[in-house]
Amino acid sequence: MLKFIAFLILVGTMGSLEIDRIGMTQAIIQFILAGTVFIISEQKNRIKMLKKSLEWEK
Repeated sequence: MLKFIAFLILVGTMGSLEIDRIGMTQAIIQFILAGTVFIISEQKNRIKMLKKSLEWEK
């Protein structure tokens, strides 16, 4: 779900930048935000995987 949100942020930013509704600084901030959301979703998946492996070892 978080990856989908990051994708929507990226697509929306590119569209808004293309039709000159936002400035370059705001676009860069939104790209950073989307990247951060993507990284958080990856970490969430990794934590779930590690929890499962710890439960399996018990």
